[in-house]
Amino acid sequence: VKRKCVELAKQGLNSREIYDQYYSGLHDTSYDSFRTLLKRWKKKTFADDGLLESANLGYKFIPHNSTVQVNGSGEIIQAWIKQKVDEENAQEQILEAIKNNTPHEKITPIEKAEAEGMLEINLCDLHFGIADIEHYRLTLNEILLLITKQHYEEINIMLGQDQFHNDNFKGTTTKGTPIQKVDMEKAWNDAKTFWYNIIDTACEHSNKVKLIYIPGNHDYCLSWTFMQMLKERYQDLEIDDSLDKRKCVTYGTNFIGLSHGEFKKSKPSDLRSQFSVKFPMEFARSKVKEIHCSHLHTEWEKDEYGVMIRRLSTANKDDDWSDDEGYIGANKRFMIFEWSKEKLRSIHYV
Repeated sequence: VKRKCVELAKQGLNSREIYDQYYSGLHDTSYDSFRTLLKRWKKKTFADDGLLESANLGYKFIPHNSTVQVNGSGEIIQAWIKQKVDEENAQEQILEAIKNNTPHEKITPIEKAEAEGMLEINLCDLHFGIADIEHYRLTLNEILLLITKQHYEEINIMLGQDQFHNDNFKGTTTKGTPIQKVDMEKAWNDAKTFWYNIIDTACEHSNKVKLIYIPGNHDYCLSWTFMQMLKERYQDLEIDDSLDKRKCVTYGTNFIGLSHGEFKKSKPSDLRSQFSVKFPMEFARSKVKEIHCSHLHTEWEKDEYGVMIRRLSTANKDDDWSDDEGYIGANKRFMIFEWSKEKLRSIHYV
């Protein structure tokens, strides 16, 4: 409205004409007040339309408010953009997806006396929406073959950790950061197909199956909602859907710390200290200690005074932001850990 009033003034209309023909129909403001405002608006510098396109990095959001920083030549050097998107019926869409597609059935793990070993299925940074079920079909097949090779005493399955690329229908992460917007309905159904296959198979080949939610920075809310759907379907399983950012699993004399690991203090020495303080008894009683984090989309490890700190890789596709910023080239694979009571037996890349 301010821009339009200034444009009308530049076209030769006086303040009374602008007020009568345009402004008075939009705002209940007296003419005298409007005339004062118009004088002030004429002195402002309005950003050109090029700002809106350049400041949005090609992600095609609709800016409705922006703050810019300019240098002495009047060139824009930084911009802060608020994003306006259609939020109508967003909550109804996700609730409808849950209601229409959730079978209310109980699936119980099959117990066998000769069961042995523990499988840790910790698939990090799946980013459904960027990747889809077709992209992960070979990975899923390899995971199912691994699960069915024997009967396990225990299978622990971690969910969350940026399972979804967006945390809503607005194309943003949990903190509201605008990123590449994806089809969340398809992402939800792909994730459902993927995990139903894994969990159903795990229940047939393990005495105990536990689902553990690990909050991620992309999908803190939506993945937790996904866990509620799993709780409805798998009512006989142990499910940890708490919002704790640091969790652990113990098996025999093994300690496995779990976290997405996006914190400011996330160096190996920080992680070792955090988990030893958070879980003092579990940590002290274990001979083998590992901490498994993700977030960086690349694999590395460090032995920090006897505690193996691992960053887990991902088989996800590169999104637009990663490609733009050059975060490309890492090995695309997931890591599944097989444990005996005494040690880490093997790492399977799928």
